Amino acid sequence: MKRYLSRSTSRSRLLLSTVFGVACLVALYAGHGRSFISFAWDPHEVNCLPELHLALLVHSRPSNVERGDYLFWKASAIGALSYVAEDFVMKRVAGVPGDTLDIREGQVFINNRLVAEGLEDAVLYKRRPADFERKEVIPPGRYFVIGTAHMSNDSRYWGYLPHEMIVGKGYRIY
Repeated sequence: MKRYLSRSTSRSRLLLSTVFGVACLVALYAGHGRSFISFAWDPHEVNCLPELHLALLVHSRPSNVERGDYLFWKASAIGALSYVAEDFVMKRVAGVPGDTLDIREGQVFINNRLVAEGLEDAVLYKRRPADFERKEVIPPGRYFVIGTAHMSNDSRYWGYLPHEMIVGKGYRIY
């Protein structure tokens, strides 16, 4: 009997916390004149972020950005991504201001740590992979963002994401 009561209690707590969480999300969503949150998934056949199937998008430019964060911005803000039909593009932050970026021999290093391999999209830019090689410090207010798939069109090719273009942060749900 005691075991049954503890299961019932934990189910009640789970139900209560779920209802509370949903109520908070609805309040956040409805409390603004625009969408404050939304959900996103990658509709492309070859995902840029294969580890992220569903994400919660919080439409508020973050004041603090760290390596590993998911950021999103309007696709039209980066000319090289003008072909993207979706409203937003999301990538993972690999480098922040002050980090050292080193792209050499098809590998991308941030502070001497390998963060991405391959420059397969160089052909889309009608350039050689060697044309994208560089070693520099990421400037203030700029982020080096990547997709985790090989064919991701990201900062390796078009440069840094300016802070002022960020629309919000994404959070992995599944």
